[in-house]
Amino acid sequence: MKPQATSKRWPWVLLSLVVMACSGALAVPVAWAVKTQVQAESGEPAPDAAVAVYLLRLSSGEDAGLRRVLAADRRDDLADQWRAYRAEMSRSGNPPSKLESGPLRVGPVRDGVALVATEVHAVWWQGQVSLSGSRHAWRFEVREDWGGWRVWRVEAPVWCCGYVRVDRC
Repeated sequence: MKPQATSKRWPWVLLSLVVMACSGALAVPVAWAVKTQVQAESGEPAPDAAVAVYLLRLSSGEDAGLRRVLAADRRDDLADQWRAYRAEMSRSGNPPSKLESGPLRVGPVRDGVALVATEVHAVWWQGQVSLSGSRHAWRFEVREDWGGWRVWRVEAPVWCCGYVRVDRC
């Protein structure tokens, strides 16, 4: 009878060894994945960097990476505002090829809050000729949040009547 009792234990012993071996082997990739996710969610190292990402995402029309530079408390509202602005650009009939901004001017940082201002203009490419729209002031309130800088508020001119004529909206 003893051989049967011992033979029934071997699968459990083997399973325990496999679990221990795998948990050690999985610890490194899991730790790397967690570290990468934390870094991806950490915001930007400076106020102007957060604004640059926001404007780049707006210009490209791709929202990949946008949410990480939006303040957590206002993330959904700011993402909706971003999508609405993109929709206005598309609705105008001739969306720009890109948006360009001037220098990003960062005001004094007070209590983890900075104001960033810039001028943004639209660029349309027609063949090999580019047409540049007028410059309009944009203002951002950026806050230090969980170890990185994130956009808290965006003041942008309206697209219709601002960048394009009313009859195109």
